[in-house]
Amino acid sequence: MPDVPKLSICVPSRNRQDCFRQTILDLTANPRTDVEFVFADNSNDPDVMDGFMRAMSDPRVCYLPSQPSPLSMVDNWERTVSAATGAWVCVIGDDDYVDPDLVDYILDIEARDAAVDAIGWNRAPFQWRSARTDTKSVPFSLANRIMRHPLGQITGRLFGWHGASYMPQCPYGIYHGAVARHSLDRVKSRFSGRYFEHPTVDYDFSHKMLACVENLVYINRPMSIPGVAKSSNSAAVGDAGRMRQAVDAHRQEYGTEFEEAVLGAGFPFTAETGVAGNIMAAQFWFKQKYGYEHAGWEGNFARAVSTECQLWLEPEEYARHIARIRAAFEAWEGGKYLHLFEPKFVGTATRDPYWGLLENTLHINQEVAGAETPAQFYRVLQDILPERALIEFTF
Repeated sequence: MPDVPKLSICVPSRNRQDCFRQTILDLTANPRTDVEFVFADNSNDPDVMDGFMRAMSDPRVCYLPSQPSPLSMVDNWERTVSAATGAWVCVIGDDDYVDPDLVDYILDIEARDAAVDAIGWNRAPFQWRSARTDTKSVPFSLANRIMRHPLGQITGRLFGWHGASYMPQCPYGIYHGAVARHSLDRVKSRFSGRYFEHPTVDYDFSHKMLACVENLVYINRPMSIPGVAKSSNSAAVGDAGRMRQAVDAHRQEYGTEFEEAVLGAGFPFTAETGVAGNIMAAQFWFKQKYGYEHAGWEGNFARAVSTECQLWLEPEEYARHIARIRAAFEAWEGGKYLHLFEPKFVGTATRDPYWGLLENTLHINQEVAGAETPAQFYRVLQDILPERALIEFTF
């Protein structure tokens, strides 16, 4: 193993030991020696992962055991990334997968430009079997191209919500992205001496990073699989009971400091108003604290909130959610943007998934070839995609 690994893959975890153990096995199955793995357990019962890790003698692994009391997500992510020693750092969840052979793409990119700040890529989402409720079509890019993204285009996506679904479409950050060591150092020195502050940790880092970097390169083929397990927070979207539990857990861990800061500044959206509201609240907090400005986001944000409402499938839960959102729009700048809130109830009507090729995007059944885990699904995609030697560089 080299003195400085080319890439550190960091996996912070909390009380999802089954997924975590499988993800550790899948990542470390790759034998390359220029990758470091940082696995951080933050569980209420440390014995499960401690016993599992004692049986692992892999010099590439840095294991951070649970503390006497569980840490906040912010502090667990902070210690995980702080322990990484690689020239590049990537964070994934304990139910996700990223290809350690990403290193080969990093080397190819550095051979053309050694000053790249961050690398993003296409991602293909996947549900673990325990989280599946219906048949899902997974889209992924066949473009097989590496390209630059102008910074303005990406800040427009993140801060301007251009082209957003119910979340900003930004492929750059430390979560399912790769960040160069010099960019990590820049974020830490410029913003509070930490990598993470706000509880919405993935977007918190992206906000800061895109405020202080400019050289962005995108791999237009999937390099990682964001997984959704039954216990994942993302699986709670559209489920009133689970959303309530997630909000309560958030407040128990962090109190109401961040919510009160945003509400006090006149922005009435919080985690209770959904994913879009929670992300925008994190953005609002960042812009207020650090004086960052980006005009013209309000209309796109309102449309993203409207889109998210389609995920609420039960009529009564949908009605209650709409009432919460409408109240927030009415309170925001005297109802200035209320006319842009146009929710649509979709319900549980059957929507046949699309299979096949649409331009450069292939849509396939996530159960193809019997894939049970994100790593297995990724290997299916690799068999479909052109080989790395055929990738096109446009810079």
